[in-house]
Amino acid sequence: MNPTIRPFQLHTICLLAATAVLAGCGKESPTQSKLTYKMGDRMQVGPLVYNVLETQWKPQLGDMLSTRIPQNRFLLLRLTITNSGGKDVSVPLLNLEDGKGNTYQELADGNGVTNWLGMLRTIKPAQTEEGWILFDVSPSAYSLRVTDGGEAGSEQSVMIEIPLSMESLNDSLPGSGIGLPNPASPNPAMGLPPVVPPPSAPR
Repeated sequence: MNPTIRPFQLHTICLLAATAVLAGCGKESPTQSKLTYKMGDRMQVGPLVYNVLETQWKPQLGDMLSTRIPQNRFLLLRLTITNSGGKDVSVPLLNLEDGKGNTYQELADGNGVTNWLGMLRTIKPAQTEEGWILFDVSPSAYSLRVTDGGEAGSEQSVMIEIPLSMESLNDSLPGSGIGLPNPASPNPAMGLPPVVPPPSAPR
């Protein structure tokens, strides 16, 4: 006599199968990795090794003859990218993400940036590129998403924390470090003329 599956047993089997399917769907693929590194850490994704060395906030770029004004504030990141693989790798424009999940792409125009990393950057094996990349964002903390240079849709990426440096932000404010006069301490040279006493009446 063949064993039969009772209704409550069938119900249990269905529940176990559904749980296994949901557990499998909850796992992230390597391309969706949320690994996060800190500035100054050398981290590798695929053949590329990244290191974010410095941040600068700028209210404008260029000089008096050719000034660039941002919509928000210019954020410059100095980084190195090393190709540890055996073939050329092209590094695409990178993205910033804020705490709400909003994405901001790197600017493709490096005018006014000394040692700009460039837009077309193909790195040869064992070669290291160093330079600045540029964003136009509001002052805040961000995460920089860096990739392995793979094809779109299959590339791997990780995040590098970009904290808000108050020192760098203060240095970018107009007039910082110039020694502006304190409004609470009036400048004698710019004050009101001295009060002249009236002449004494003749006796």
